This record gives sequence, structure tokens and C-alpha cells, in this order.
Amino acid sequence: MRFGFRIKSATIYLFLYFFLLGLVGSLLLKAPFFYADARSVPYVDALFTTVSAICVTGLSTLSMDAFSTAGFVLILFLIEAGGFGLVSFFTIYLVFSAKKISLLNRNIIHEYFTEDSQLEVRGILRRILTVTLLFQAVGAVFLCVILKISGEENFLFYGIFLSVSAFCNAGFSPYSDSLAGFSDNVPFCLVICVLIIAGGLGFFVISELWEVFFLKRKKTLSLHSKIVIFFTAILIFGGAAVIFIAENSAAFEGMGLVSKINNAFFESITFRTAGFETIPQKNFSSVTDFISFVLMLTGGSPGSMAGGLKTTTIFLVIYYAYRNSMDKGNPTVFKRDISDASFQKAVRVCVKGLCLVSVMFLVLLFAEKTSLENGIFSTGDLFFEAVSAFGTVGLSKGLTGCLSAPGKLVIILMMFAGRTGITFITINGLSGRKSIKALTDYPKEDVLVG
Repeated sequence: MRFGFRIKSATIYLFLYFFLLGLVGSLLLKAPFFYADARSVPYVDALFTTVSAICVTGLSTLSMDAFSTAGFVLILFLIEAGGFGLVSFFTIYLVFSAKKISLLNRNIIHEYFTEDSQLEVRGILRRILTVTLLFQAVGAVFLCVILKISGEENFLFYGIFLSVSAFCNAGFSPYSDSLAGFSDNVPFCLVICVLIIAGGLGFFVISELWEVFFLKRKKTLSLHSKIVIFFTAILIFGGAAVIFIAENSAAFEGMGLVSKINNAFFESITFRTAGFETIPQKNFSSVTDFISFVLMLTGGSPGSMAGGLKTTTIFLVIYYAYRNSMDKGNPTVFKRDISDASFQKAVRVCVKGLCLVSVMFLVLLFAEKTSLENGIFSTGDLFFEAVSAFGTVGLSKGLTGCLSAPGKLVIILMMFAGRTGITFITINGLSGRKSIKALTDYPKEDVLVG
């Protein structure tokens, strides 16, 4: 039997976009000019930071104190270029080139970014760029003011840096302790949280919210937007409630009620691919660790800056698993029927994603076998690091810098896979290739399940 494998040009060029961006960025970031002490760093560390930036993760084997202002500017550029991801790719390769946008690439843009098939491709990209720059600009203004009031000398640059990093869900901070110094600053945390949520909702959802509630061009939200908003709210409020209860007399001990609520919501939001922290992760209990795994794997929503398996994917898988087996026809959500194709696609993405992270974690265990045997860190802490890398979250139990060279390379691959792998899995389901029906039908037989 002959099998034909057709690799779509969009997938190849998208992979090359991230690969070349990482290669060029790592070579630049190795230069002494980008470090405060003007000393070059090992290439694996430059590569690690570069991949973390373009994959909007936030993990780093180096302390943020090591970078000069020029280093932060380069990281900021890498975050923006990587955060745009598909947007940058399609804009540079398809729009600014003389090539005509193929039907396949046009369908990928429509299915990945919007459900409105009437909207022109250039209009989609223009809208995404506008939304991104607007949120980042407004966020930067608020953060600059708050930082100036807080006494920060570099309030202008730090405000811009943190705004871009937060909206892109990157998690990079110019401070060596992330945002621990702002754990009691409610306005600051609120602005960061709004930027993280906006960056994780997806451009289509933000655009539709604007059209429905401000421009009044549409009467109601689409099913996609309703599911995204509904499930995002459940994750944020549900996660915050569990974290508040679990850490009330633990990591939050000694804080006032307002500060406890503020940090509970901040952690619940940042766990879903953002990567900032106001409290060190090693201070949290096992309950919060478990919730963090769920939130990190879920991530943001399709067509957003965030990583993870995506909110709609997890929602459809859970809904399909717990639907009534006696129900006939297509499942109904918010008075709308959802096709079986959507559920099948969600299951495929979820299973492939979990298999990918499992295999990569197994390789990481082999790479860090010596450190595990010597008790430098535990398997649980290493699993946290792996899930954080795959979900492009960027949180750590403090062991990133302790990883061996092979371990760092595995984490680099996990960040790259988390940022591009799920996208490739999604795109590969958009080819529209017709299945060839077998000439021979075999007898059907049931398999015992559960």
C-alpha cells in the first residue's frame, strides 16, 4: 500500500520563521554588548533565553540583572516578533511579498484567527496589529505612571517592557525577582492582569467584543467567543478560589485580606502562560502546584498570544466526555449545535499535545538523571519546569539555572514545541484533504472501554 505525505508550505515556512528567528537572536544575544558586565555567555544560555523570548515563555538560565539595557531591548524585540507568531509570519511572507495568497493559506488565516469568512485577509492582519499595539500602548502608559509613583527611575522603559511582555504573555521582567516587589501594589497587578487576559483571549474575541458592545455592528457574540469568555472566567475565578483557600495560612500568611485576594487572582491568571510571579513558586503548597498544572496545560485561547492546549480545546473535550450518552444529534452549547468534526479535532489536539509533553518529559528525566539521584531537585519540581516550558508559561521552582546542558536543550525543545507544535497540529487539520475510502469494508466489532 502506498502512503502519500504532503507537507504544506505554510507549515514549513512557519517553522523556518521561528527557527531562523531563534538562530539569529541567539547569535546576537551571545555578544558581550548585551550584558551588564560586558562578558559573553555560553551559547546554550544565549539560545535558551532567545527561544524563551520568541516562544513567549519567560524561563531563563540567567538572572535578569545580567542584561544591559541593550540586552533588554533585544529581548523585547524577540518577544514582540515571537508573540505575533503567525501574524508576523503571514504579514511578512504573504502580505508584504509579491506572491498571491493561496486558497490554503487564506483558509488557515481565517480558521486560525476568525470565523468571519467575509473579512479580507489583510483586514484580519491589520486588525490584529492594531489591537496589539493599542493594548500595549495603553498598558505602557498606566504602568509608567504607577512605576513613577512607586519611585522607579527607569519607569518609562520598564513600563513599555512590562506592557509588551504582559500582553504577549511572555513573563519576562526587568527585575531579578520577577514582580515580587509589587505583591502589595494592587493597581500595578491589576494592569498586568488585564494585559495578560487580553493577550490570552484571542484577537477575534477582542474584536467581536468591540463590535458588539461599542460599535453595535453585531447583536450577539459568536459561540466561539462565548465559550472562550465563559471558560476563561471559570479558570480565573475557580483557580483564584482554590489558591486563596490553599495558601491563606501558607504562602499568603501575614498578608491582609486585600493582598491575599490580589495575589490569588494574580497567580490564577499568570499560571495560564504568563509567567510573572509576585510570590516565589517554591513557597506554594502541593494543592496550588496541582492547580498550576491544570492551568498551565490549558493555556490561553486560539489565535492569541498565549500557549497551551487552548481553552476551547479543553472545554470541548470535557463537554464531550460528560455529555449524556443518550443524547441524539450534535451536542448543544449556548443554544448552538457543535459539529462532531470540532469535537474530533479538539480530542486530536489534546491527545497529541499530552503525548508530546509526556515524551519530552521522559527525555528530560534521562537528561537530568544525575541531578535527580543527587537530590539537587525533585521529580515534581522537574515536572513543573517541563509543563511550564511546554505551556510557554515561564514559571519555575528555581531550578532552571541548575539544569545540565542536555537538560537545557530539552527545555529549549519543549518551549519550541509548546509554541509551534500545537499550532502545527492545528494547521495540519486544515488541509481539507479528502480521505480515500477503502475499496474493502471490514466487519465492525466493539471494543470494551473503561
